[in-house]
Amino acid sequence: MSDEIKYKKKELQKLIADDNERELCFLMLYLVYEEEAYSNLVIKKADKIASEEGKKIDFARAMLYGTLTYSFTIDFLIRHLTKEEVGDMDPVSRTVIRMAVWQIQFGNNIPAYAAVDSAVEITKKYNHKASGYVNAVLRKFADCPEEMRDLEQFKPGIRVALKPEIYGIFKKDFGKQTALEIGKALLEPAHITVRFDAHKTNRDNLIKELKKEGITAIKGSFIPDCVEITGGLNGLENTECFNKYGMFVQGQGAMLASHIAHPEISNKILDCCAAPGGKSTHMAQMCSDKVSILSVDVNETRLQLVRDNCKRLGLTSIETLCADASDINKNDKASKKTYDIVLCDVPCSGLGLLGRKPDIREKFTYDELNELLPLQYSILEHASKMVRPGGTLVYCTCTLNSDENQNQVEKFLSEHKRFHTVPINKYLPEDIYMDEEREESAANGMITLLPHLDGCEGFFICRMERDRKED
Repeated sequence: MSDEIKYKKKELQKLIADDNERELCFLMLYLVYEEEAYSNLVIKKADKIASEEGKKIDFARAMLYGTLTYSFTIDFLIRHLTKEEVGDMDPVSRTVIRMAVWQIQFGNNIPAYAAVDSAVEITKKYNHKASGYVNAVLRKFADCPEEMRDLEQFKPGIRVALKPEIYGIFKKDFGKQTALEIGKALLEPAHITVRFDAHKTNRDNLIKELKKEGITAIKGSFIPDCVEITGGLNGLENTECFNKYGMFVQGQGAMLASHIAHPEISNKILDCCAAPGGKSTHMAQMCSDKVSILSVDVNETRLQLVRDNCKRLGLTSIETLCADASDINKNDKASKKTYDIVLCDVPCSGLGLLGRKPDIREKFTYDELNELLPLQYSILEHASKMVRPGGTLVYCTCTLNSDENQNQVEKFLSEHKRFHTVPINKYLPEDIYMDEEREESAANGMITLLPHLDGCEGFFICRMERDRKED
């Protein structure tokens, strides 16, 4: 990054104070595209400063996530309509052009001239000699008839902004029609769901209490002990309800994993890859904190989040351990074959999270996926050694890829005959979507949540048990 392109507090304060959200968005996009930063971290920094300044940056946030979400489609349209290759552009030009194209193509009622003029001004500041080029490319794009920019004429992957590597996985595993439905659902704003302690309140009461504090919430699509926040999270953590009722921001797929694990009072539980503690704290709350949970994570910084969340929620049943879950059976603090429940939410490609983590659309590669597969299996295999006879092993991911999901389970079961899947139908919430195919899958111990059917992130969960009697 050049010396003129900065993302420091002083510069951000000025942009936010001046309501210059387009330039603020440009800086955030530049960091993500060119410096491999994560969008959630760069927006978090800007949000903090905006809060200190008493300002809102809703437009910059929408532009950031919109541009990142549609990057594949934007690059295609630029190439198709202007004959320019994004990869051949200098970093400033391609970032500002992508941002402007999103405004023209996908922004609601944003005049094309405003998008073009602001892009040129930003370019003048950060790469003056490229301003004429940026103006020419964007004018050519904006002047194209709307029918030439109609996405319905293009291939499904382009229409749902998924590059072939990702769309191909969806098509292979779910078929053409469902792949398209998944892709469309993942373009919608992600549902913001918050878990609460069902021993402290009920859903209807919580919704009323939150309304009094200026937070709009509705019931979640299927998890009984959660609500969906419809007006944004701003201010939620400052409400009296947040700590009083043990609230925790979490996706419904992750919540369902705890329900399927079905912890009971006095259980001894091992939660692998536990940070930031969503499932550990959920299972503790489900049992009124009368369990023994060992939360393991390889990252000490993230493990501190587990401790912080336990402290905020007033939970004392959770102990933390910084260790590699792929080698957990060799750790003296975790004893073999003694846990009633072992839960493995393994590192994955995250293809079920594209709705709230748009960076994945750009950064996903087959090479990284192939590196994850042996790690996932190693965690599952080593963690299984900690399950007592008759105990439960839960494997889950936040991806929609059979190689990381069903195929890993099938391989594990073929090589570990003392384990078997068990039906999970009785653990599923009453409001969850069920059809014949899902009933059959649940009877075989597995469920795959789909964004277009379940109103949540894509998620896979499998419940297995160890034989009660062993040779």
